[in-house]
Amino acid sequence: MAGLALTNAVLRTLGETDCETLGNGWLAQPVNALSSLAYSLIGIAIILSALRSGRPQGRPLIYAGCLIAVGLGSVAFHGPQLSGSQLMHDLPILLTVLFMVNHDLSLLQPRLGQEFANFAALTLAAVLLAVTVPAVVAPLTIAVAAAVVVAEIVIYRRHLRHVPARHRRSGWVVIVTFAVVSGASWALGRSNSPLCEPDAWHQLHGLWHVLSAVVFGLWYWWAIANVRDWAS
Repeated sequence: MAGLALTNAVLRTLGETDCETLGNGWLAQPVNALSSLAYSLIGIAIILSALRSGRPQGRPLIYAGCLIAVGLGSVAFHGPQLSGSQLMHDLPILLTVLFMVNHDLSLLQPRLGQEFANFAALTLAAVLLAVTVPAVVAPLTIAVAAAVVVAEIVIYRRHLRHVPARHRRSGWVVIVTFAVVSGASWALGRSNSPLCEPDAWHQLHGLWHVLSAVVFGLWYWWAIANVRDWAS
């Protein structure tokens, strides 16, 4: 019983820094939980787009699978808060940004070898790390996300000079705008923020879910659906 009580106490802390009041039941944080489905919806949209385009479907399907997992993991984290919810929340995000940086590196350094084999190795390493040292997943995710930004800048400057400026800049402007606004939503949606309203139906952390999901979708449109063709 003591162990069960300790487990419940730990689970009650999940999501407590994300402003919304923690309730009981399967939707402990209803707005944050339901808004998490935006990631999965973007993933499904990518799958449908890939199937209709007639393009090679390996990259879109893997990336979409990562996003669907991000959504489901975030629902588990903000909703029923099952045992292991933290890992279910954090690991898919890490795998998503690992896919992104691996994709970019395959453009910058083709001699690195098979892109999918490299991602499989990264996935295995990430899973092992998350299970054995879960505390490093969040900072590692931030570091990998920063590497994605750097890689995208290098691709933009090195491989896309022949692309008309209006095409290059329009994609970047849209993605950066959504990224900045979503980042601001995350920061302002923390529990210690003056804009935090724990019992409101509008939650800035929920807005972060929707906007960051859009950023992931825009990255697919930019990096996989367009840049790979432009850079070839």
